Parts: sequence; C-alpha cells; structure tokens
Amino acid sequence: MDPLPAGDQPTLRGAGLRLRPWRDDDADAVAAACQDPEIQRWTTVPVPYRHEDAAFFVGPLARQTWAEGGALFAVEGAGGLLGSMGLHHLVDGLGAVGYWTVPAARGRGVTSEALRVLSRWLLTERGAVRVELVAEPANTGSCRVAERAGFRREGVLRSRMLLRGERVDVAMYSLLPADLLPGVG
Repeated sequence: MDPLPAGDQPTLRGAGLRLRPWRDDDADAVAAACQDPEIQRWTTVPVPYRHEDAAFFVGPLARQTWAEGGALFAVEGAGGLLGSMGLHHLVDGLGAVGYWTVPAARGRGVTSEALRVLSRWLLTERGAVRVELVAEPANTGSCRVAERAGFRREGVLRSRMLLRGERVDVAMYSLLPADLLPGVG
C-alpha cells in the first residue's frame, strides 16, 4: 500500500457533514447501524454483527488501516452518525473506496456528498490518479450514490467479489482527476 502521510488522520468537511476518524466511543452507534439488513446484505460486515465487531472496527482496524495507507472515516452530520466511508487501499495511485449509510440518512444525498469529499481529497491531496468502487448491480442505491458523486460506470466484473461465501458480479465505477467538478466536494 502506498503510505499516507505520517501523523493524525485528517477530518474532511463537506456540505452539512464531516468525515472524521473513528473513535472508540463510536462502537455503540456502529453496532446499532450494522444491525440493518441492507448493510448486512450489501457489505462484508460480519453477520451476526456484535458489539465486539464494532469495537474492533472503530479501534484497532481503523488505526491499522491508517498505518497501512488506508483511511476509515465516520460520516457525521448534525444529528450524529450518518455512515462510514473508507479508503481500503491506495497502490500505485489507484484507490479503492467503500461505504455504508444508516437507514435514516438514505436518499438524502449524504453519501454522494461524503464520497465526493473523500474522492476529491484522494485525487487532489493524496496523489491518487484513479478512485474505484464496486457495487452489486442490484444494489441500485449504491450505484446511484456512485453516479451522483461523479463516478463513471465502466462495466460489470463477473464473479469478482466473495460475499457471504458466494461469488457475485459487481459493477465497476471509477473517478479520475479530470472528472472532478470545480468547487464540488
């Protein structure tokens, strides 16, 4: 993984939200959020999702991810936790991102805005030349998030991801520096 800068993970700001490093005291909110059947259906969170899983995610895993060149962020708004946004790896300028959103925040543009903020940071400050994300084609909400954030759908990768012990097809989306809209995110 290409290293990110030494020091503390930054807080990133967008319209009505911020992406901040996870804290140990976020475990209760993450444990509650990850009980959502849609998060469990479309992501790789453990099922059943226990408080211990949340404590590991917001603590050791988040710190390890930052140390290894990735970044996991809490997406937070005025009402509290809205979701999670993560850079899973950045290698040779290629970044892979993923996210989940709490049910109450869905359909409001929150996740698209958070994805724009993260992607702009990666492409303008972290040296990424391409940001990728994958979503199952049937996960229409996630596909809409990617498209509203400016990502372009490149095609379907057959049997690309292992989810709950089964191989699934995924739609590949990408964002390049030339795709960034001026002043957005």
